[in-house]
Amino acid sequence: MVVLERGELTGGSTFHAAGLVGQLRSSVELTRINMASVELYRRLLEETGRDPGWKGVGSLRVASSPARLAEMADRERWARRFGLHLELVGAREARERFPLMTDASLEGALWLPSDGHVDPAGLANALADGAKGRGVKFLTGARVVAITVKGGRVAGVVAESGPIACEVVVNAAGIWAAEVGRMVGLGIPVVPMAHQYLVTAPIDGVRRDFPVMRDPDRLVYFREEVGGLVVGGFERRPEAWGLDGIPGDFTHRLLPPDWERFAPLMEGAIARVPALAGATAIRLVNGPEAYTPDGEFILGEAPKVGGFFVAAGFCAHGIAGAGGVGKVMAAWILDGRPPMDLRRMDVRRFGPDGREPPRAAADAIRVYATYYDIREVTVR
Repeated sequence: MVVLERGELTGGSTFHAAGLVGQLRSSVELTRINMASVELYRRLLEETGRDPGWKGVGSLRVASSPARLAEMADRERWARRFGLHLELVGAREARERFPLMTDASLEGALWLPSDGHVDPAGLANALADGAKGRGVKFLTGARVVAITVKGGRVAGVVAESGPIACEVVVNAAGIWAAEVGRMVGLGIPVVPMAHQYLVTAPIDGVRRDFPVMRDPDRLVYFREEVGGLVVGGFERRPEAWGLDGIPGDFTHRLLPPDWERFAPLMEGAIARVPALAGATAIRLVNGPEAYTPDGEFILGEAPKVGGFFVAAGFCAHGIAGAGGVGKVMAAWILDGRPPMDLRRMDVRRFGPDGREPPRAAADAIRVYATYYDIREVTVR
């Protein structure tokens, strides 16, 4: 097995990811995928000898409205049915776990003790070390320029360094997934969205064991970082990027910070954590994340090219889903079918032509802008 990386390992969205790992999602399947990720991240240090920077500090999802609290109560009931341990707690207990938050409009919170956050680069390198120990070869600076197809099946890839014969290709190219898909005539509607988060200097009262905290009514999330806080979110007026093409040398690079676009998120963050008003900002990270028109991952085998698999479009949740996605993709490739009902994530839902770029971009922007909106959970 060979992994081809167009730049250096972690040079895509990994190096600028916020590193949050939350398990509770709006569908059973995605929640199970993220639960498998946590199970893997917990044991990576022991298995590989490299520390992925996993911090199992738990997470709080706070309710700043009665409607949000009702949604959380529904999620607690269905999540417990398939083994995810979580608890609906009151405002007082939520503040005990994250004392810097104000109790203004605080109705309660969901407490997930097995959630946490991880160092994205550390995670990628730990996973790579584990793979290398099992015989996988990594080639960096090896941009793929073509994929060979014979008789309707993958026969090899052509990298800038030369051809490699193979029977299976997994397109895990992130924001470049559409470019790689076009090499076999497959439309993959991934849209790079500019996702921002702020990193502060140390703040009095911040502890290393602070849980990840999300306030979806205020569209923001928080986690500890070297005594300060990482603060990000999903603004109502997001921006897509690279719709006319992604520069070929765009690796380990960021977009210019957009303080004006981040301002509404900062207002919501300060409303929940007032100490941020006097905090020193170290940097505003702005990096493109691959989004899809319906907010679901894109997984599975291409409809017309056997052996060409896709694992892309992770909608800013690639770190949380990576371990579980690797597990389900391995089963899919080996068994010829996914290990669970993944119709909502199957690449075939878009058809071989994908979705027209203007429509895909408009849909992805809408999905991003409404990410934290209240919605019913899906149980099948």
